[in-house]
Amino acid sequence: MKPVIVSRVIGVAASAALAIGVAAAIAPQQAAADSVWDRVAQCESTGQWDINTGNGYYGGLQFSPTTWSGFGGGQYAQYAHQASKSEQIAIARRVLAVQGPGAWPTCGPRAGLTKANGGADRNATAGSGGGQSAPNTAPQQSTPKQSTPKKSPERQGNVITVRSGDTLSKLARKHGTEGGWQAIAEANDLSNPNFIRIGQQLVLP
Repeated sequence: MKPVIVSRVIGVAASAALAIGVAAAIAPQQAAADSVWDRVAQCESTGQWDINTGNGYYGGLQFSPTTWSGFGGGQYAQYAHQASKSEQIAIARRVLAVQGPGAWPTCGPRAGLTKANGGADRNATAGSGGGQSAPNTAPQQSTPKQSTPKKSPERQGNVITVRSGDTLSKLARKHGTEGGWQAIAEANDLSNPNFIRIGQQLVLP
């Protein structure tokens, strides 16, 4: 009877080892997705997820209020720096799915961020993981499209990026915004509708 007992013990041990191996294989995938965002945050805010310097951008990944609210960040907190790291990453994954790594024009390429390793997902939620293994070093060159500035506003979903020569009136006419420039100003809480800056992201009502 001893050989039977031994074989059963070996079988149990093998099953346990297999389970540990599967768990070990899954863990690095989620860790990889987090690690690339850690690199972006290190570049954007020296890795301080609760940072608020008063420069108009908040949290570890430096969200503007319009981007944060436009992609559903309000479900977690009013401003990005008030949300947890996993919640900020969830919103970043939504932004990544729509705008690509260019949403972080300097730190995205520097961190090696791609839609794949950042877990791009329009419906991402905190703790949902996703993404593939991130490279250990940043790529030597960025995507050519990111190096060529555009003169007209680029519309992505309900969020547009202000380009050179834009005004709220021009944007309202271009996109057929009901309520005109006043509606855009109100939707974005603009205290001075006459002042918008190149690269600023605006939500269209």
